[in-house]
Amino acid sequence: MNTLIIAAHGSRKKESNMEVAMLAERVSKKAVGSFEKVEHAFLQLAEPLLEKKIDELVQKGATKIVIFPFFIGSGSHILVDIPEFVKKAQLVHDHVEFKLTRHLGKIEAIEDVIIHEVMA
Repeated sequence: MNTLIIAAHGSRKKESNMEVAMLAERVSKKAVGSFEKVEHAFLQLAEPLLEKKIDELVQKGATKIVIFPFFIGSGSHILVDIPEFVKKAQLVHDHVEFKLTRHLGKIEAIEDVIIHEVMA
């Protein structure tokens, strides 16, 4: 099973976490045929935590897990924490293929999204 996790920071504010959950639902609808499951997870302050979500998806039969960091800048979560989670998961679940993508802020088209929004 090919799966995608949108990994965000997490917030004490329920509304912020719900935005990420709703984003994952919208991506899921557009990713039909590419991913059997599109889920969300957080690094801290909110559930589900990334480590637990990875374990859950493996238990449900995931054979490939793509992790998309929903972050703008290259802070410690991008440079250290998420890569460490992925490395640990690869050791524990050696039969699963893991792919860590670039974070949102590194995608070249992000400036187009910004220009489109401010010019609307």
